[in-house]
Amino acid sequence: MRGLRPWLGWALLALAACDHETEAPSDEIPLPFLEAVDPDVIEAIQAARAAVRDAPQSSEAWGRLGNRYYAHDFTDEAARCYERAEALDPKKYTWTYRLGWSLIDDHPDQAAAAFERCMGSLDDYAPAHEVYARALILLGREDEAIQHFQRACELDPAAPHPETGLGQIYLARGEYELAREHLTRALARDKEHSEAHTALAQVYLALGKEKEARRHAELSRTLPQASPRQDWLGSPDVPPAGARMRTKAGKQLERQKKLAEAAEQYRLALKSNPDYYQARIALAELLIEQAKPDEARAVLQEAQERNPAFEQVRQDIERLFGPAAKGE
Repeated sequence: MRGLRPWLGWALLALAACDHETEAPSDEIPLPFLEAVDPDVIEAIQAARAAVRDAPQSSEAWGRLGNRYYAHDFTDEAARCYERAEALDPKKYTWTYRLGWSLIDDHPDQAAAAFERCMGSLDDYAPAHEVYARALILLGREDEAIQHFQRACELDPAAPHPETGLGQIYLARGEYELAREHLTRALARDKEHSEAHTALAQVYLALGKEKEARRHAELSRTLPQASPRQDWLGSPDVPPAGARMRTKAGKQLERQKKLAEAAEQYRLALKSNPDYYQARIALAELLIEQAKPDEARAVLQEAQERNPAFEQVRQDIERLFGPAAKGE
């Protein structure tokens, strides 16, 4: 048995070398510039990259890394990961669809090609028709876009987005009556859909109806300027990391009336990045809603101490606690 030991040692070394060769080289795994990124985001990215390095032939590992990048707006890196995931598992249309989403702003031609590859599997999913139509508009293929918006209208009669899309196309073409018809339908579905009000103001102005144009323009200014389409397939569900994602999670929890959980997410966001003011003001306003004004004041005063020249915090303290509070 003693004579087998040198052979066994070499065999173990060879196996270790083989295992190492099955890992993906780090320089082949996309890595964005992370200097100004929150530490827990970096940690989450490193964990997802390690999973790819350990299982380079796993479409799931590549897709999850793409999800992590996409959630933090690293769209170029996300696209490269989704492209690899699609190549490893072409039948899983989720990666192809998210590839399209990650490309649509900078490479609408490639985005449209990705959406086209998965539309056969998503013909009954209204948001897919809408985002594909948006890509087609960017490419000047408006007639095709109209068909997809119409299909989305059929699939989801309650959503204003496809009717608004049709109205915007006809507005751009100068077909104002058709534009007005579709935009009016959009507002019948959601009277607070700001994009429809904005477009309808332009339609009425073109039609010489200044009073109506002014009314819709004024309404659009009182509403959020964007009302994103709820698209669960195009929105990766990844555990929150970093101040921005945790603040977004907190807002979602507030909408669900889960106030304690929302406050915890805001506190975690500030732990990740104490200077992320969106989390700070969200926490302060939530604490006031919970009848905890002293805690809310302390949250904002800490921001003031960290950055005395930041004018917004002074204005928010005055807004929330009255003019007398600004000198405290």
